[in-house]
Amino acid sequence: MAINVKRILAEALLELSEEKPLKKITVTDIIARAGTGRQTFYNHFKDKNDLLYWIYKRTLVGEKGIVEEDGFYAYLCNVYIQAQKKYSRFLKEACELTGQNSLSDAIVHQTYTYYSNYIKTHYGEEVFDDRLRFALHYQAYGAAYRYIQWALEGMPGSAEDEVRYVVHCMPACIKQYLPFTEEELRF
Repeated sequence: MAINVKRILAEALLELSEEKPLKKITVTDIIARAGTGRQTFYNHFKDKNDLLYWIYKRTLVGEKGIVEEDGFYAYLCNVYIQAQKKYSRFLKEACELTGQNSLSDAIVHQTYTYYSNYIKTHYGEEVFDDRLRFALHYQAYGAAYRYIQWALEGMPGSAEDEVRYVVHCMPACIKQYLPFTEEELRF
């Protein structure tokens, strides 16, 4: 069985985040907790922010199979509910960090990439015109910004309400390509 060094480093960071604020955790702290060397860390991650993004993608983004089984709305609910129930403080602190490879920038990129890959996979490249690209960028920045603000505010209200707002504000030219039911589109 292979050792998953990335997971070991991630677990070390998550453990440390329970003891002190993320902004005070250094790579030295992480490698000491993980029992690895500095070079091992840098063989897997560019910096602490890169590790934060890896954690975000693995634990907060959720299972993409949910979309295929239960739809895009259920996927979004899963992302928001997991964040609110399990990672509220961690995500808030991670979104406060700025600079190169910041989680906030990565969330925007992840949102755009996820939407566009879903549409390309299910409808093909030919649907990607300038209007759809613009709408996807607009949606990615808006949805990611709102998600980040929600995290920074301490995730007030219900995760389900946040998802309803995201879906309600999504442009129709994007909604048509995502698997929503009529009920999920009602606000």
